Amino acid sequence: MNTPVQLGPPQLVLFLVAVLGVGLLISSLMGLFGGRRELEEFEDEYGQRYRRWRKRRRELRWRRGASGIIMLILAVSLLWLTFAVQSYLGLTNDIKVARVQATSFENAPHNMDLQLTMLDKDGNPTSTKSYQINGDLWRLECVMIKFPAWMNILGIHSSYKLTRLEGSYNDAKLESSSHHVVVELNGGAGDFFYQTYGNSLTKPFVDATYGNGVFEPADGKTYDIYVSQTGLYAKQASN
Repeated sequence: MNTPVQLGPPQLVLFLVAVLGVGLLISSLMGLFGGRRELEEFEDEYGQRYRRWRKRRRELRWRRGASGIIMLILAVSLLWLTFAVQSYLGLTNDIKVARVQATSFENAPHNMDLQLTMLDKDGNPTSTKSYQINGDLWRLECVMIKFPAWMNILGIHSSYKLTRLEGSYNDAKLESSSHHVVVELNGGAGDFFYQTYGNSLTKPFVDATYGNGVFEPADGKTYDIYVSQTGLYAKQASN
């Protein structure tokens, strides 16, 4: 599984804002429910006096609560702003993971020559392979592990792994009766995905695990494949 971590000045600023928000939240709650200390005097049987500080039980301090409530509102607002901005950055920071070009044969209908280029996290090619695929459409599949929103503060993108390449037919009858070519990529889904799927131990750190796919016609055009926080999508390449 690939788990991109998108770190940069925006994430650093948001992290500092989140720390400030948590500090204000703790301070405001302590101000509202803080205990107080009182100086008490004691005298023993010999007439000797002693003093000690005694901490009274915690109670809601309404008279001093106005400033605490203002700080509480400010802290919650900062945390909400941090999550909202980081979620936006995460949803708009998509990663290009592959490039596909498929061309159908005029003299052999429902067949295509497909070239798949795999890309690293920086968009650089890592491998290019050609496949003979049956069908009118090509389909590229992946598995996804989506993390909860609070982990977005750290710039953690959803985990993904490209797992399968195959073709499909426009005609439903051909789809059910014709030969299919399925190419496994990167060793398939792998043990990590299946161990994470439905595992109660990883539930606090995993929002969802699922499969996803994108398909396009074998029209000879080149498509760039992107992974977002929710899955794959294809865009016609500009170059």
